[in-house]
Amino acid sequence: MHMLLTEYDEKKHLKNTFEEGRKAGIEQGIEKKLREQIQKKLSKGKTLLEISEELEEELSVIERIYFERNHTQ
Repeated sequence: MHMLLTEYDEKKHLKNTFEEGRKAGIEQGIEKKLREQIQKKLSKGKTLLEISEELEEELSVIERIYFERNHTQ
């Protein structure tokens, strides 16, 4: 029977897990702020193209957030 044994480094594993969680949290925060900005601009009657230009974000990103918002309510 052949087995491959590798060394488990708990500190390294926990550090990597923490770092991944931190990055995910930052990304979620950025997405939440973008959603809030889009909502404010929509309430002022802005078009998706205007919002994209004002926020300097790809139109496809604005459209994705807009359609997710309207299909989950």
